[in-house]
Amino acid sequence: MNIRQKIALMITAAGFLASLIFSGIVLWQMTDQPNRLMDAELENIGQRALKIVLQNDGKLTPNAVSEIGDQNFWLEIYAADSGRLIYKSYLAMILSMPEIKPDSSRTVSRTIERDKIYLGQDRQNEVTFRLKNFSVIVAGKRYLLKTGRPMERLEEEFWHIIIGVGGGLLVFVVVLLLLSYYFAGFILKPVRIINDQARNISEKHLDRRIPTGAGNDEFNRLAHTLNEVFDRLEYAFTRQKRLLADASHELKTPLTMMRLSLDEIRSGFDDELSDLQSESIMRLTEQVLRMERLVKSLLDLSALEIAHSTTTEPVDLKPLLNFLTDDYTLLAEARKIKIKTQLPHRLPVTGNLEELNRAFSNLLDNAIKYNHDDGEVRISGRLTDNRVTVVISNTGPGVAEAATTKVFDQFYRVETSRAQLYGGTGLGLAIVKRIIELHNGTVTFSSTPEGVTAVTVTLPFY
Repeated sequence: MNIRQKIALMITAAGFLASLIFSGIVLWQMTDQPNRLMDAELENIGQRALKIVLQNDGKLTPNAVSEIGDQNFWLEIYAADSGRLIYKSYLAMILSMPEIKPDSSRTVSRTIERDKIYLGQDRQNEVTFRLKNFSVIVAGKRYLLKTGRPMERLEEEFWHIIIGVGGGLLVFVVVLLLLSYYFAGFILKPVRIINDQARNISEKHLDRRIPTGAGNDEFNRLAHTLNEVFDRLEYAFTRQKRLLADASHELKTPLTMMRLSLDEIRSGFDDELSDLQSESIMRLTEQVLRMERLVKSLLDLSALEIAHSTTTEPVDLKPLLNFLTDDYTLLAEARKIKIKTQLPHRLPVTGNLEELNRAFSNLLDNAIKYNHDDGEVRISGRLTDNRVTVVISNTGPGVAEAATTKVFDQFYRVETSRAQLYGGTGLGLAIVKRIIELHNGTVTFSSTPEGVTAVTVTLPFY
């Protein structure tokens, strides 16, 4: 669950809880207020009935009974001193009610058959009543009134209100969830922008920065903090690359002097040296030469790593690839390796001729070097979607799938035995990748242990 979903759920939960509490208070007020109004109505009905009964000396005419509302109310009137029943309504005659405390009220349910009287009974013939007992003093005499009335319709309406409130809460939660999800996305939009910008800032693009606004909110401060971190990282990486370049440059002269001295020893004292000494000097010379190649590769890679762009001009890759093919033909023929080309009439790109020559030279050198005797190297090119694609493949021993993503790493070697056999430095493909990146292109590597190994270079079409 992402942060946007968490924020949306938290806002929805808080809104639902607040709405639930508010609805509960409103429903409680709606429950309590009708009870108070009904209690006041029962008092008025009871007092009015007592007045009519006293005016008629307990002998009520049909008109008087109708005026009291005998069919709608449960009513008993007692003389408090003697406990004598003065009046009893029709509903009180057919239905008994539980005793409640004097001067109190209560809600009860009673079962009454529909054929006796219809009061809006439910399917179980239950009717909810509101009862109230109170006393009244008239002309110095105290009377006890027990009143009640059915509230079935009020209860049904109350349940309808509860269902309506519950449905409204459900709709409110859904709408609030959608709105909170939308607004959470709007609030977190700067975080997505910062995340996208930070993802684009890699080791190769440490000069890029996250755009900041004029505000001073948390997101803007986060962007400033990240930019400061990237400033320090860029400074550290630049220093590291310059240190490597400077160290390689400083090593270049001593290694050259060592190689020249070894050549002088071997040429000047060749007759005086034993076979063991000559072999040792030969081995030492080979190691110095290998170190010189490594230092040169480090210098080239360091220069490419520090550079953010390269000088470009229109370049046709077909003559370049044909020249390299001719250049490596003798090396390939020594191992009976055939080089086959399949190139269109033109392969125009914008680039640096020297750097592109270095990149494709490294690829062709690897294709021949890491190949079987009597093998084959294929160079093909095509123009598609304003892109120039060049594929250099060979029939070598291949590379395991797990290693194909690492071959462009610096100093990575698929097998140590290969490096010892062919004298590789592990920097060739790293240099190729950096050159192609400086030309806004891509390079990919594909291989299977017993299949064809192919390097695909894609460059913008000129």
